[in-house]
Order: sequence, then C-alpha cells, then structure tokens
Amino acid sequence: MMRLLPAEWRRFIRNPVNLWVIAAFFILLAASAISSGIAASEFRGREFIRVAAIDANKFTPTEMHDAPGTGKGGHTSKLADSTTVRLPVLGGLALSVRQVDLLGSELRISSRSRYTDGRNSDQLFNPLLRELGLPDFATVLALLLPLTVIAVTYGLVQEDRERGVWRLVCAQMAQPWRLVFAALAVRWAMVLVPVVAASLLAFILDSGSTVYAASYWLVFVGLFTGLWIAIAGLFLLLPVSSGAAAVGLLGVWLVTTFALPAGLSWAANGEQAMPSRLEAIVDIRGVQAQTSTQQAELLSAWYRSHPDIPPVTEPSREIAGLPANLELDGKLRPLMYRFDEVRKAHFEFMERWSALSPGLAVVLTADRLAGIDAPRYAEYIDTVNQFEDRWRAFFVHRIIGKQAMSASDDQQQPIFKPLLTATAAWTVLVRQLLVGIFLSGLLIRLRKRFAKP
Repeated sequence: MMRLLPAEWRRFIRNPVNLWVIAAFFILLAASAISSGIAASEFRGREFIRVAAIDANKFTPTEMHDAPGTGKGGHTSKLADSTTVRLPVLGGLALSVRQVDLLGSELRISSRSRYTDGRNSDQLFNPLLRELGLPDFATVLALLLPLTVIAVTYGLVQEDRERGVWRLVCAQMAQPWRLVFAALAVRWAMVLVPVVAASLLAFILDSGSTVYAASYWLVFVGLFTGLWIAIAGLFLLLPVSSGAAAVGLLGVWLVTTFALPAGLSWAANGEQAMPSRLEAIVDIRGVQAQTSTQQAELLSAWYRSHPDIPPVTEPSREIAGLPANLELDGKLRPLMYRFDEVRKAHFEFMERWSALSPGLAVVLTADRLAGIDAPRYAEYIDTVNQFEDRWRAFFVHRIIGKQAMSASDDQQQPIFKPLLTATAAWTVLVRQLLVGIFLSGLLIRLRKRFAKP
C-alpha cells in the first residue's frame, strides 16, 4: 500500500482536470472564508465599540435624564429608560456569521414590553438581497465539497473498465482493491487540504476565534470529507458506466443536501408544530386592547400590593401605563417563548437525524460552534427574561414612586450574566463518525469485487 500511494499521487497530479478542480474548489472556499472571517471580525469590533461606549458613559452627567414621572433633576440613571443585552457569540462565528442578524441577538430591557415596542426593531434589510448574497462558509463547504469529491473520483474504476485497462490491472495485481484504496486516500487528502487551508484562513481573520472551535471544526470536516470519499468508493463497485456512477452520486448529493433536510424539517414540524404567527399577532392585539382599558385598575392594584409606595395624585402618562405594561408583558412572554421552544425542539430533532444528511450536519455544527443554535438561543431568552424580572423589580417601584437614585443604588443595579459556553455538539460528530465507519466497513467488506474486470 505504501508503494502505491506515491504512484497514485503522481497519477493524480498529472491529470490537469484534477488540478483545475482542486484549484477552483480552493478559490471558492478561500473567497467565502475571507468574506466570512472579515464579517465576523467586523461584527465583534462593532460589539466591542458599543460595549466600551456604554461602559465609558455609564455614570456620566450626559446619561442622567428625566425618567417617567421623576420630574426635573435627573434623579434616575439611564437604566430607568432601558438597557441592552446581547447574546455572546462563540469562537466559530466565522462559520455562520450571516445568521446572527436574523436572530435578534440584541434585546432591549425596559419597563415597556419588548414584544410590542416598535423602537426595539432590528436592522432593516432587503430579504431578497440577503438571499442573493454570499452564503456562510459552512454552507459553501457543505454544497461544494461533495461536488469536488464527485469530480476527482469520476471514472476512477468504471472508465478503466470501459477502456479495458482494468482487465490488465486485475491480471497484474492479486489485490486490485489496494490500488483503489490508495487512489481514494490520495483524493481524500487532496480534497481535505484546501478545506483545512480555507478553514484556518476564516478562523485567523476572525479576531474572536478559539482553538477549541477551530480544532473541533477541522476534525469534523475531516470526517465529512472521508464520508463522501467512502460514498464515492461504494459507487465505484457498481457495474455501470462512469457517467451513470457520476449521475448516481449527484443524485445522492441532491437528496442528502436538499431533499432530506426539507423532509426532516417537515417531520419536525409534524412532531411539534410551529405556532401560527398570524394567531400570535391577533392574540397580542387582543391583550393590548384589554390591558389598555384597565390601566387605572391595574395602577390601583399595584399601589395596593406596594403599600410602602405612596400613590401619586396626578400620575403622568408613563407612570399610569407602567402596571399595564407589566401585565401585558406577563401575558405575552409565554406566548412568544413558545416560538423559541419549538425552534429548539426542531433543531434537536434535526440533530438526531443529521446522520442521514451530512450537509445538514455541517450547518448544524457551524451554528453550534458560532453559538447561535436554537437551544442556546432559547436558553439565552430564558436568561434575559429572568434578568428582565430582576431589572423591573429594581427600577419600577422607584419610577412609580418618584424615588431618587443614589450612588449606592447605581452600584446595586442588576447585572446581566450572559451565556459564555457552548451547548453540547458532540452528538452530531459521533453520528457522522458512526456513519463513516459503517460506510468504510461496507466498502472494505466488498473490496474483493474490485477484482472483477
């Protein structure tokens, strides 16, 4: 086998088509890696500047202003209006950076409901232009790597059979499968080299990348490449023409990359259906109408439940509406959190069946390493809700009671503790490893069929 590897290497590089395929593959991957790495670094830079600006101005006089109902003098700090919390991204952001903007990872905490306050809107963008933009690095890899494997393994055995060359190989070698395995090993290495180079380029350009994310990703893409090499090797066993084998491999690529993820998404929705957004909007409008007509009753009930706060004789519009806002948010929060719970259930369902679709496994793993997967986002929303309760418990009674904010109160403000760790992602890698072992074992078991001329 060791003598066959140099021979197959020379055979591979002397075919200019193979070199052109690998070069084109690397150029496309490198372009995507550069774009994604720079975008990830810019995202982290914007977050750093924003956080630094907040910290620098946290207790300066420019941030002191009139909170609702406090009167002139700025007795309440800026947090009486709102504070912003963000989902911390992880070291693999370059793999799936363009999905961050779609998540709403930056949330605004205030006395108003963030579900109905129009000022909490995310950035505006054209959905069509976003779809036409360059996909994330993980998506490009999931789409192009199988096609590259198909191109470099095209006609590896079938073409030799068609020309009668394989008959001579079988006559000269007692174990022709060794030659095939050596050729597959060379192609696995040649496809993996540009993948590793482009991946490292993306991580290097991302200023917040981590060794853990890079190491995990490189192990995963090695398995992903080996899995497709094993699939291509199994198709070399078929007694068909090289063109038919290539068409069959393209069919496998289409089914596993597009059809199966769509089918799994349909199955996940059948197991736990996503709530209707239209019904949610109708419910929100109904709760809004109900609480808006009960402002006076809710304000009186709030004062009764807080006897230490003297009632305001002529409450301002903001103070009069605060208990109604809290009542509104208390009813809307479970309604809106259902969407995050269902997304989490769908994501975990797709992960359980990701062994059927290697391309889907790549995208799911990239989301995990970037820290924007649905389970982590649901945990983030739950953490935000808990912080929001603490924040309101600290500020609302001061706002309604027109209490001045002292320096000691500023030091006691609730602090948001974000999620800093990644959720478990080893199950997808293990499943891909098991599928790769199964396909490789099947190829090894059937290796003697290569001896048929």
